[in-house]
Amino acid sequence: MSWIGEFEEELRRRGVRAATRRRLLDEFSDHIACEQEVRIELTRLGAAREIAGQYAEELATDETRHAALGGFAALALAAIALLVSQAGLGRIGYPGFNHGTTTPLAVIAILAMVVGSQLALVAGTLAAWRALRRRREPTLPSAEIALIQRRTRLGIAAGLTTTAGILLYVVNFVNVLPAWWLALSGALAALASGALVAAWRTNARSAATVSLAPGPAGDVFDDLPPLRALRAHPLRLVTLATLTVGAAMTVVVWHAEHSLIEGLERGGFEALALAACFALFGRAIGARR
Repeated sequence: MSWIGEFEEELRRRGVRAATRRRLLDEFSDHIACEQEVRIELTRLGAAREIAGQYAEELATDETRHAALGGFAALALAAIALLVSQAGLGRIGYPGFNHGTTTPLAVIAILAMVVGSQLALVAGTLAAWRALRRRREPTLPSAEIALIQRRTRLGIAAGLTTTAGILLYVVNFVNVLPAWWLALSGALAALASGALVAAWRTNARSAATVSLAPGPAGDVFDDLPPLRALRAHPLRLVTLATLTVGAAMTVVVWHAEHSLIEGLERGGFEALALAACFALFGRAIGARR
């Protein structure tokens, strides 16, 4: 097999997309044709696979970082849709659970918005922060690339859960809430959903390029140095986070609704939701081993 053939075969084996393969093959073919000395250098045994592997690892790193930042941008649109819809409801007044089409649909919609938005915030922010923090590295270990991709995938999925909750809320209260709120909230949620689907596809394409670079994945304690003292005690981490979030939500709702009971109910729910998400997804986002 020729050097170019071996180079192309390795790129194909690493999952490099056809358009990128053609560009690289054209560049190297022109280079070899112009420089006889380069031809001698590149035809050494194993050089083709080494160079192709290096390109694949750099592509996987670059694509993963772009996917993480793109996912965060799409999640920002979902956050805007949620904030606008909730601000509008604050002005109109929240309808009761049983004032819509069905109570179960209202409960599902609210759970999707509350839990989905929190999970999207944590996973999406961690993915984008790791991508930014490691932006100067030409290649990342394959394990770290996989961690960023998991965080991005989980954040986008949670974002889609949030926008689906907004749309379900719109459908459930279509005969109760004003037309302007229904149109605005529905349009923003649909726009954010489209952006999230596009970001999901980008992340999936980045995962197709195979990197074999050695090295550790790192964890959330690498991203947040003040928490490194808790690395050996993940239960302390989740306890601290649960108490902080629960207390903060209790105070916010108590102030907004002028009801300590409602504040405690909402704060307790938020704390339980965070603990459940940590148990289910903590390993996936690098919060525990």
